Amino acid sequence: MIAILSSPPASPFPAPRLWLFAGLAAATALSLILKPGNQAAISLPWIVCSNAASEASARPRPAVETLQSEPLAGAPGKYVTTQLVHLPPSAFSPRHVHGGDLTVYVLKGTVRSEHAGLPAGEFHAGEMFYEPYRTTHVFLENLSPTDSADLLAVIVHDQDAPLTTFLD
Repeated sequence: MIAILSSPPASPFPAPRLWLFAGLAAATALSLILKPGNQAAISLPWIVCSNAASEASARPRPAVETLQSEPLAGAPGKYVTTQLVHLPPSAFSPRHVHGGDLTVYVLKGTVRSEHAGLPAGEFHAGEMFYEPYRTTHVFLENLSPTDSADLLAVIVHDQDAPLTTFLD
């Protein structure tokens, strides 16, 4: 069977031009709102108004202590490493990747974590989350401004692999 396709009728406002106009209108509106000293800029959502890099540098970083690292008996060249991650109040860890698969158990406190392509999630004491090998961990933060949080992290990795590599 042969199908004959005809082109759609011409429009006085072709779609590409309409999208270009809408984009320019939105940019103009935002530039008016975001003028220095404008109170409206303060009320915009965090993601529009904040600079994650400057926020991260002003906050304390987590402290990591390796508790144990052993070769896996049934998997030559593979190791399992257990780490204690201590997050002081308001601590923030910027974008990073891990050198293996990581499972995290929240020992104390509440943390917020986001992985590339997934929404951020909150994890409370007694809960766990998983970080697949080579995925970008966008951030990890302690939500409390007054209490610390502690995590137990178990990573399965190749021998001599870097356990954490920061991307920022």
